[in-house]
Amino acid sequence: MNKKNNTMKLVFSDHPVPSSITKSIFLAGPSPRDKNVIDWRHEAVSYLSSASINYDGTIFIPVPEGRFHGTDHDSSTWTYDNQISWECECRHVADLIVFWIPRYIDEGMAGFTTNVEFGEDIHSGKIVYGRPENAEKCRYLDTRMKELKLPVFTSLANTLHHAISLLGAGAYRSNGEVYVPLFIWKTQQFQSWYSNLKLVGNRLEKAKVLHHMKINNSQQVFSYILWSNIWIEAEKRYKENEFVFARTDISTILAYYKDNDDDIKIALIKEFRSPVNNSNGFVYELPGGSSFEPNVDPQLIAKHELEEECGINIDDMSRFKYVGQRQLAATLSSHQAQLYTIELTKEEYEQMLENEKSNRTFGVSEDSEKTYLKMISISQLQDSFLDFSMLGMIYYALYSNK
Repeated sequence: MNKKNNTMKLVFSDHPVPSSITKSIFLAGPSPRDKNVIDWRHEAVSYLSSASINYDGTIFIPVPEGRFHGTDHDSSTWTYDNQISWECECRHVADLIVFWIPRYIDEGMAGFTTNVEFGEDIHSGKIVYGRPENAEKCRYLDTRMKELKLPVFTSLANTLHHAISLLGAGAYRSNGEVYVPLFIWKTQQFQSWYSNLKLVGNRLEKAKVLHHMKINNSQQVFSYILWSNIWIEAEKRYKENEFVFARTDISTILAYYKDNDDDIKIALIKEFRSPVNNSNGFVYELPGGSSFEPNVDPQLIAKHELEEECGINIDDMSRFKYVGQRQLAATLSSHQAQLYTIELTKEEYEQMLENEKSNRTFGVSEDSEKTYLKMISISQLQDSFLDFSMLGMIYYALYSNK
């Protein structure tokens, strides 16, 4: 469903959290303590509502509506404790958190709580940061942003313009969906998981991004960890004590050779991976991986992985036989594997044996990938260091159609 409000919506700290959102910005930064000092957020709202920008999303303003408009009284529903909880909740909901920090201590714009919020949100993937050239005590914040290779703006207009460029057209979300920020919502990883969640009548009640990893400091998300509260329709209960790890789906290739002794030889990859938990210290797995480019044919990815990790280039795509697609670790990760097989010729098999014998290394060095080719017989599988997911894929690929 795609819905869109064509007008800008202001949500103040004495307003409820909206139940639907298309795109949203939280205006974080110092608030004047003196009611006679005009809040910088008026300039931000004016810029966003201008004819040249015509921003049509939600703006979270962490000030009571009456205070913002200078009506000399705050809402009867406003309390300091409510202000704190509202700010935490709406920063969590917002697609982007724009920190504009005109810090002038003698003018009552110290921004002490802003420092706390900045520290909490710096790794959220949602920060856009700026401050005037002459703002006080922003050096630490500048340095942290530069360490993350994120821009530091010196005008409010440029700060907001960058935020708008990141939001794009947005995406309509309602109810529990509003807790999923745009940069996660738009990923194939999330949409694949979420479409299956809804398919059986379940619903996302609430969520929180605990961690994410982007590719080479771009906006493209490689993986994330999402805490979730899910209504399970079949059981009429909530599940809220787990998280979902998601990464890009992978293509896996089982390359095998039928030897004269009727045994089957399989190409495996030996590689150090940080989570490895066996007495050998290396992961043993089928060649496989994912593409950083969107919408790449999984069969083509399988071909490239066989070349990158085994040194074998096979151009005839008809030789790659599709086996199926399944999840690998359903209690932890939502990603799936596309599985293919290819029967090697004698020449290709001998080339692999030579690659193994010479202890030649493969992989993509810029990704810190270093792999070794290992050939193994079916009779050796159960005594190998292969994990259960790999064993399952191998047996399924070889024997499921027999």
